[in-house]
Amino acid sequence: MAQKPVSALSQHSASKDVKSTPANTADIVPSSAKVISNHCSEIKESQKKESDSIDPCCTGSMGTSQYASSQSLSSQALQNEQNSGQSSLSEPVLGQLTTSSDSKVIEDLQKEVDRLKKKLSVSQEMLGKMQEREKQLRNRLSEQAQRQLQKGSSKFEDLNLGESRPTQLIKRYGNLYTESRLDAMDALDDIPNMADCEDLKVKLLLSVVVLAFRSAEKTLGETKSKIRELLHIPRVTETGTSSFCLAAKDLEEAVAYYLRKTVDKHDSSKLCKEVCERVWTTLYDYPLLKECRGLLCYIEDCVRIVWAMTVQNPPFVIDYESCTYDPEVHSRFHTSDASSPVIKSVLWPMLLEGEGGACVSKGVVLT
Repeated sequence: MAQKPVSALSQHSASKDVKSTPANTADIVPSSAKVISNHCSEIKESQKKESDSIDPCCTGSMGTSQYASSQSLSSQALQNEQNSGQSSLSEPVLGQLTTSSDSKVIEDLQKEVDRLKKKLSVSQEMLGKMQEREKQLRNRLSEQAQRQLQKGSSKFEDLNLGESRPTQLIKRYGNLYTESRLDAMDALDDIPNMADCEDLKVKLLLSVVVLAFRSAEKTLGETKSKIRELLHIPRVTETGTSSFCLAAKDLEEAVAYYLRKTVDKHDSSKLCKEVCERVWTTLYDYPLLKECRGLLCYIEDCVRIVWAMTVQNPPFVIDYESCTYDPEVHSRFHTSDASSPVIKSVLWPMLLEGEGGACVSKGVVLT
């Protein structure tokens, strides 16, 4: 008899619990707590009524046992119902909270992706502008380098010139001393009365180089002067900064560029003739020099290399008038006195890059 009210109250509580579940997620927890509290109060009142209606005299010890059992069952049912109510209410709450949290995370990630896309777009646009700027600078540098090559600037070299570019000319000038000069010295030993004249042979071979430079400079000056006379062009230094002056300057640069490009095709026979005539005139006591093949080859080599160095911009020049030894521009001959700074004789002139320029090939001296 005591279990029926408990069952009825449980059904009533369950139906009331279902009906009272709110739609709003935020109100679920307070509503469930209120339902459970009301339900507990009803059960306690029912248990109190039952205990008042039971006659202690009639029930005896058996009635007391049944009543205790009924209360135990009611308490257990109440506890199970509370647990089931809490679990049934907590599951939808957690599910809705989890879904809401995931949506927020996804929304934040999407915002971050959009921000990174915009940043990438800006970076790509900036990269495109920088690449275009780099292309323009390269074109400008290429044009400037081409102009410098045409002017013959020593800072730029035209690789198409091959053996006629400045660095190779310096190397060829050094080979004149180490190779061609030695061959000429051996050839002069075969001439009578010259085998024992070591000092004369040294001065002769040095004079060939000096005469080659003088003749090349003279010929170059005469060639440019004839072009100006034929075209009635005054010297660039006399015309100021007018358009006529600029045109004259452009013409001279074009002529100089042409001479540098054609050094291998230049007819050096006139220069060789001039050098030889001066040598024969000076050493008229040695007529066999005209038949010395080694000397003639040495003169031809000197003239070709000297002409190529003379038409450069700036033109290469030689210096052989130093009286004091300078290790920066001189090399001592192996028979020199290493402790003496006085130059006794010059065996080979040093090569300078332009008048008063840097020494690019050391001279050989005897101290």
